[in-house]
Amino acid sequence: MQVAGVRPPILPDDIGYRLGPRLNAAGRLSTAEKSLRLLLTNDEDQASALATELDQQNRARQGVEKEILAAAIVAIEKQFDAARDAAIVAGARGWHPGVLGIVASRIARKYHRPTIVIGFDENGAGKGSGRSIDGLNLVDALTRCASRDCGIEKFGGHEMAAGLALHEDNFPKFAEEFCSTARELLSEEALQRSLRLDHELPFTNIDVEFLRWHELLQPFGNGNPQPLFFARAVQPVGAPRISNEKHLIFRLRQGDRRRRAVYFDGATNEFPPPPWDIAFRIGVDEYGGETLVGMRIESLRAAERA
Repeated sequence: MQVAGVRPPILPDDIGYRLGPRLNAAGRLSTAEKSLRLLLTNDEDQASALATELDQQNRARQGVEKEILAAAIVAIEKQFDAARDAAIVAGARGWHPGVLGIVASRIARKYHRPTIVIGFDENGAGKGSGRSIDGLNLVDALTRCASRDCGIEKFGGHEMAAGLALHEDNFPKFAEEFCSTARELLSEEALQRSLRLDHELPFTNIDVEFLRWHELLQPFGNGNPQPLFFARAVQPVGAPRISNEKHLIFRLRQGDRRRRAVYFDGATNEFPPPPWDIAFRIGVDEYGGETLVGMRIESLRAAERA
């Protein structure tokens, strides 16, 4: 918690995005021994050293992940056709198997397609990870592919995430079969990106008291998704500020009310001319000892008539 900058109250986001990735980093790039030692030790000095080392390994993991993601997107952009392709399969030699699940997840979100990413070693042996979208059970799809003799050596997982082993020689055949299977199983509606909005929330209704009631719904997760709100005809106040080369920080105005909002991984997005309709979530934002309402943009579009 000290190394990750996490302070109470501990929320699911803290575990999922700050503590969990640091504990997972060692196992992704080598073995999970240091994470286990950190959880078992009663020596504060040893714990501090191990936590710092895991933090460094997590940064290394992020670097490896970034390189593979960039290479995969270059390959995908050369051949992906949104009107034709119901799935994405990418693979190359030297891609580290420990980060392929994260890469597949990012690609699936970017293109809204079930995605399999495979890394092959010098002998052509491949390990891959897949992430799906609503409407496609990944294990069912891989079961169909395996029954059609496309070279899958083994696989396992669940509806939204799976792993598999495949030799490099069988990669083209598998890629074709998986994309064909996804086309059979996914409806056109499922292939269209959509957001399920919970409630329209104008800026005039957003305050610390509303946030207090919102936080009583915690913990948020798959079984209890965080509310997704909607605001109409929002204007940016000036150009957004770029953070960490990938996030955008906006000052937004709706009527006479202004709010600060973060759009994670939004720096590469193209935006329509304002005003915008925005989909967003809220959360606690501690700043200078004061509790504020943080706003996180999930998506935006050109404003439409009510």
